Amino acid sequence: MALVDIITSFSHQFVAAPIQIISFWLSVTLPLFYVPLIFEGLGAKVLPLFVGLLIFHVVTLFLGRNHRQEQV
Repeated sequence: MALVDIITSFSHQFVAAPIQIISFWLSVTLPLFYVPLIFEGLGAKVLPLFVGLLIFHVVTLFLGRNHRQEQV
């Protein structure tokens, strides 16, 4: 086994996999935070928080998109 293969395997197992898992579950649970923000109203005080939450949700969807897919 070449050194590059070992580093790639190590990188995926200890770096990429936990990031995918955490991002996937964050993207699943983040919509729960939209409800109180929307009920409070999207005024000048809440709107930046809501937009930031939407951007964070898009990032977590992107990072967690390959969670639990078969590795070929």
